[in-house]
Amino acid sequence: MTERASDSRRLLPGDGASSRGARAAGRMNRAKPTTVRRPSAAAKPSGHPPPGDFIALGSKGQANESKTASTLLKPAPSGLPSERKRDASASLTGASALTGLTKRPKLSSTPPLSALGRLAEAAVAEKRAISPSIKEPSVVPIEVLPTVLLDEIEAAELEGNDDRIEGVLCGAVKQLKVTRAKPDSTLYLSLMYLAKIKPNIFATEGVIEALCSLLRRDASVNFKAKGNSLVSVLACNLLMAAYEEDENWPEIFVKVYIEDSLGERIWVDSPHCRTFVDNIQTAFNTKMPPKSVLLQGEGVRSGGDLGAGSSPHPSLTEEEDSQTELLIAEEKLSPEQEGQLMPRPRYDELTESVEEYVLDMLRDQLNRRQPIDNVSRNLLRLLTATCGYKEVRLLAVQRLEMWLQNPKLTRPAQDLLMSVCMNCNSHGPEDMDAISHLIKIRLKPKVLLNHYMLCIRELLNAHKDNLGTTIKFVIFNELSNARNPNNMQILYTVLQHSSELAPKFLAMVFQDLLTNKDDYLRASRALLREIIKQTKHEINFQAFCLGLMQERKEPQYLEMEFKERFVVHITDVLAVSMMLGITAQVKEAGVAWDKGEKRNLEVLRTFQNQIAAIQRDAVWWLHTVVPSISKLAPKDYVHCLHKVLFTEQPETYYKWDNWPPESDRNFFLRLCSEVPILEDTLMRILVIGLSRELPLGPADAMELADHLVKRAAAVQADDVEVLKVERIQLIDAVLNLCTYHHPENIQLPPGYQPPNLAISTLYWKAWPLLLVVAAFNPENIGLAAWEEYPTLKMLMEMVMTNNYSYPPCTLTDEETRTEMINRELQISQREKQEILAFEGHLAAASTKQTITESSSLLLSQLTSLDPQGPPRRPPPHILDQVKALNQSLRLGHLLCRSRNPDFLLHIIQRQASSQSMPWLADLVQSSEGSLDVLPVQCLCEFLLHDAADATASGEEEEEGESREQKAKKRQRQQKQRQLLGRLQDLLLGPKADEQTTCEVLDYFPPASGLLTGGLQGVGHEGLVTGAVRGRPS
Repeated sequence: MTERASDSRRLLPGDGASSRGARAAGRMNRAKPTTVRRPSAAAKPSGHPPPGDFIALGSKGQANESKTASTLLKPAPSGLPSERKRDASASLTGASALTGLTKRPKLSSTPPLSALGRLAEAAVAEKRAISPSIKEPSVVPIEVLPTVLLDEIEAAELEGNDDRIEGVLCGAVKQLKVTRAKPDSTLYLSLMYLAKIKPNIFATEGVIEALCSLLRRDASVNFKAKGNSLVSVLACNLLMAAYEEDENWPEIFVKVYIEDSLGERIWVDSPHCRTFVDNIQTAFNTKMPPKSVLLQGEGVRSGGDLGAGSSPHPSLTEEEDSQTELLIAEEKLSPEQEGQLMPRPRYDELTESVEEYVLDMLRDQLNRRQPIDNVSRNLLRLLTATCGYKEVRLLAVQRLEMWLQNPKLTRPAQDLLMSVCMNCNSHGPEDMDAISHLIKIRLKPKVLLNHYMLCIRELLNAHKDNLGTTIKFVIFNELSNARNPNNMQILYTVLQHSSELAPKFLAMVFQDLLTNKDDYLRASRALLREIIKQTKHEINFQAFCLGLMQERKEPQYLEMEFKERFVVHITDVLAVSMMLGITAQVKEAGVAWDKGEKRNLEVLRTFQNQIAAIQRDAVWWLHTVVPSISKLAPKDYVHCLHKVLFTEQPETYYKWDNWPPESDRNFFLRLCSEVPILEDTLMRILVIGLSRELPLGPADAMELADHLVKRAAAVQADDVEVLKVERIQLIDAVLNLCTYHHPENIQLPPGYQPPNLAISTLYWKAWPLLLVVAAFNPENIGLAAWEEYPTLKMLMEMVMTNNYSYPPCTLTDEETRTEMINRELQISQREKQEILAFEGHLAAASTKQTITESSSLLLSQLTSLDPQGPPRRPPPHILDQVKALNQSLRLGHLLCRSRNPDFLLHIIQRQASSQSMPWLADLVQSSEGSLDVLPVQCLCEFLLHDAADATASGEEEEEGESREQKAKKRQRQQKQRQLLGRLQDLLLGPKADEQTTCEVLDYFPPASGLLTGGLQGVGHEGLVTGAVRGRPS
């Protein structure tokens, strides 16, 4: 085979005849195969079969016929039977008649017998005109009896007479043409046998021309006659055998393929010519839809519509069909052999000429003046096969809507639509124009619309850039006067197909709209609402919003005229997008949550986390991207920051188009504001406040951070993390916002080191903010605060003990309390002196005034900034704020239930057991149902002190107890029983361990000695006895 593939003897049409002899000489040197297979007995044909086995070669082909007058005028050999001589003379008569009629090369070897026959010949002559470049057979045929064909070839091969071999083969082809309706089985089986053992003898110019003439329509077969495709199938398989190993096929194959595709499609659609046809179609580089997608196959296809200019596809009788099956009766192929038969490119060297020929043919067909209904289905099928050419795609898509709405063409038009979409893989100007036409196609029937959406999916798969182009054209069409009613369904399909990328490209289109010189904000809001509504919220809102915030480098963005307006409008669309995320399910869950019901909580939590993520991205955008777009006015910048965080005035969210409606307005705004705050959001706000280049000042940043932290903390629930912070640096970032910076233009005396000062209002706003963060993050922020920031530790103890006095009640030693008060007085005095001295230096460098305590402006506004120094005394209004925060956010409860670190245990162990701890009773009382979160020592301490208090006041209560006092007493006794049960469970329960038992028993003996007589009322003796019995030995 490799010898044949590299043989220089094979000529393509157009090669000189002089080289044919050289090729033939080389061809006869081909070695015969060493093994032969015997044919199957079951498939034995009539007549004498050739020796050896035969194989199936190829599958699909095309019918066309042409012979020159010189060929037909040659006398037949003497060995030909008399009937064949008569057929030959009749062929001569018919040929001359047709030549006079059409003035074209003869197309028929038999005369027309009727007016209908003459019409048929005229029709074929017209079709023949579409490919005048197909060469006529130029070899003189030598006809021999089918039974001696093999012997003649063998003898000629031994003589080295290549011309006779070529003539004998052309004579065999001529006989096949004459007996096309019922070919001689010996003849075609002999040719198949030769194709198996000597495929090279068919690969000459004359034989190829003769075989291609079999693939052209026989004009002698009139419209009503029954045709037999066996000859065409044979010709396809012979050509496939001859050219199987060649990489470069002759252009004539494409030409006969085009003819049969536009004609009866006798062999183009034959499954027995599939391999041959598939290899020809590699010229078009078309990605064909899979058979499962194609709507019209052999089972539902009618061969053509007479009104559409094509004739019925010839049918086969049972006998003829069995002959065709015999023709391909090869044994099963191995997977390796099947891989070798796969189509591979055959026209790489003729790409341009084939494309030019195909385009000329198609333009000629499409530009004919003919009624719309008169378009051939076969033309649409040919367009489907040639959609690998971008010009063909553009030619087809401009007429697709008309063809799809034509009932006669609906099915082939659907296949053509699929082929156009699958082959839009270049994203060049032609494909972009094709996509523009595609999205303008209007279809109403549901079946067509569903198929259209399948095609849109294939279009998106064909090239990565088709997604963005499709979305852009759909949106622009939606805003045009010629709006396609299918736009929203297309967007729905696109969003389902590419859930991550489609929202990004959709956002880019909205960016494009907002860069327009005209104000498109109102239209953009309405369009976005309509998209969300029609696509049933099938959009990734976070991806869409992030797409809106991407920085664009295109010239239209760099040279944008209204950059400030663009940023403000993007901010507005971001806010609208967040509110559009409120689905009916989210709304229902929000209403249920307001009523205290826990329904559909997963939906609500997902929405809240989505808003938190979008707000994080929006703050990033304002921090990093917006400054590179435009230097916004401080007012606009702060407005944008507040708007995306839903801390702006309500009317700014609906002033453009009164959406949300008044009935939902407040509810929607509240749903979008009552969400967690992410660590990155909080940190960026603090960084923006610290930046001198950005318009948000430290005071505004502190105020905003404080509001967001408290707002998020109010949403706390067991199933959502509302204020998760990992970075300890947050503490320093908050405290840095409080720092006082003196004017840079003032020169201080050399060697003078100004004190570290903070603005008092910000300083005392920072500590409650950090207290809330510490309560929600005790394992990191809380631990750092407890160990390194004494003022914050003091506030934590206050909320845990619910006592807001200074010094804190956890300091029980009177000397320690006095020392703390005196130290605070000393610090305050030194702070006053440092501030007055500092202000004096500032005044000396500016106003030259003498600063005294009464004239000082900074004394009331500044305080020392030493966050890791001794705890400072909070102002009374700050203590009131901390108390209110503890009541609303349960900060003390969050800190008390932390076991690692265990702040509560630290307090209990630090205090002397002899001291009263009234705060402990309140703590345990508020821990109804959650005693397991309190440490063992806390429960023991409460039990002892509560019992002592009850014994001391018991006699007084006995005399004149009111109803309220009795209720409190019963409540206290119930709490005592709960505590006893909890302690006994720790000592004797299934989870009891030695450490817990020792902690309880080691705690009671010293305490019981101090509280003699006070334990009998609560069963202390029974508790200790039970504990001792259960203690491990």
